[in-house]
Amino acid sequence: MTINDFLNEKKKYVELSDFDSHFFDDIANRSKILTCIQCGTCTASCESGRWTALKTRIIIRKLILGDLSVLKDPDIWLCTTCYNCYERCPRDVKPTDVIIDLRNYASKLGNIHPVHRKVVDFLKATGHAVPINDKIKQMRKELDMEEIPPTLYKFKDEENSELTKYAKELFNLVPPKDEKEEVKDKGKKV
Repeated sequence: MTINDFLNEKKKYVELSDFDSHFFDDIANRSKILTCIQCGTCTASCESGRWTALKTRIIIRKLILGDLSVLKDPDIWLCTTCYNCYERCPRDVKPTDVIIDLRNYASKLGNIHPVHRKVVDFLKATGHAVPINDKIKQMRKELDMEEIPPTLYKFKDEENSELTKYAKELFNLVPPKDEKEEVKDKGKKV
């Protein structure tokens, strides 16, 4: 992938025309981000930040300033949710929860990293986030285990199961902007 491919990939994210102005207020109330003193402990504690561009402190700062670009920032998808920043914050800000909230809201806008979209698609199809290949199936059989590990997904077709109640929202991702336009175009008669 070239740098131009990467930049074009970023352009697929949707605009924030339907932004809910109360969203930041909700995050601030739950996570205490307004008490952040920008000490950098979150960034220094970040396992992912050691190897990627993730700078948790910058994400928190953008959010405090009301910078909407944080919802389009691909770095929010680099967090591994290890909770090191959460545990080490001297002001009890909850950076991991902030990033999860940002991801949730960004995905509602269609701004979801393609890799995460593939994980959701795989979960939807199989109930597992990680593919179970033939080698794993064989190893499980040799250990007298079922070929496929159990998941809640096996109950998806049962009436009134917990998964069926949540599956509609859980797997209903907003398509990226270019896919939305393709869907609209397919519906038009030429």
